[in-house]
Amino acid sequence: MARDEFFEPEQRYRDKGAPKDPEDQFMRWINLPGSGMANAPGIRPLRYLSRRPFTDLPAFLILVTKKSSTGGSYNPWDDDFDPKQKTLTYWGDAKLHPEKHYTDFPGNRTLKKIWDAVKEGRRDELPPILHFMKYESGWVTFTGLCELTDLSHSHFEEKEQRVANYRCQFRILGSEQVPVSWLHARRQAGTPTEALRGAPASWTAWVQGFSSSSSELLDAEPAALPLAADVGIRSVAQGFSSDPRIRKAVELEAMRRARMYFQDKGFTNIEDVSRRESFDLRVWNLKRELFVEVKGTQSIGSRVLLTSNEVEFARRNKSKMALYVLHSMKVREVDGEILVEGGEERVKCPWDVDTGALAPISFSYELP
Repeated sequence: MARDEFFEPEQRYRDKGAPKDPEDQFMRWINLPGSGMANAPGIRPLRYLSRRPFTDLPAFLILVTKKSSTGGSYNPWDDDFDPKQKTLTYWGDAKLHPEKHYTDFPGNRTLKKIWDAVKEGRRDELPPILHFMKYESGWVTFTGLCELTDLSHSHFEEKEQRVANYRCQFRILGSEQVPVSWLHARRQAGTPTEALRGAPASWTAWVQGFSSSSSELLDAEPAALPLAADVGIRSVAQGFSSDPRIRKAVELEAMRRARMYFQDKGFTNIEDVSRRESFDLRVWNLKRELFVEVKGTQSIGSRVLLTSNEVEFARRNKSKMALYVLHSMKVREVDGEILVEGGEERVKCPWDVDTGALAPISFSYELP
């Protein structure tokens, strides 16, 4: 197995449809015995191989689209990949059939199952989707990791007949390499935390409810991720979106709830210093002063994103640091207004940032 290999966006890979062929960089790299890797275009779900999978969804999904001129099976419709906008419009796997309903096709059943999980907010269970374009026979070009952003019922024409099918929208999350070792390890995962170990930064950020566009990752400070122990619960977050309105609403609600929490703990003075300091709230009374790092997320809250400045400050001020996390928040939109509801609190006080596991997820690069 090619465990030290990577799939890199815009690079092409040899696809001979033969997992045992040493020249095959597609089936051979991805396939594991028992994982269900099919040699066919379209949706290819790969199952977990762990004894007790934490979800009934696939471990990850391979999506192969192609131009009609590349040969192979006949497609009466065209999928649309926009490399500039980083979007993909994809027809489901239904075909003209005298008896089958469009929901009977295995690929469509998988897509519907994933879309239901998206709407339910089960982001920590959702499978990474790797998209490949087949521009020429025998080769596939990797475009990147995707999220499913929409699934709707539609129709296309085949042999002058109307065929019902799903119409899907995907968005490319980033331009990073995807380690094959992570794909292999993920299929053995027994918890959401294990499934994220070794994941690309864009996928980790997306699972945690943060925007993961390539521009934001490149502009960000070097960041680190503390990995808390797996809490053994499933996210119930609602409102999957990289919409800045949602991110702001989640942030403000977390700050509001943090103020209430520390007021209830007897801190009579609370100051928002988030715009000028490497932490969010300074709270104090006659006996004690704390520096509070506040994080809000729609995920289960087992991990949060930190900038390098936040990590450095927390290390210098261990005795005074507190970490407040409001997780599993629910988001909905009513008449154009973003509403944030619910959420569960996890508080570490005092907080030693080095008691968790820190992993770098992005870096800032200044051109010479």
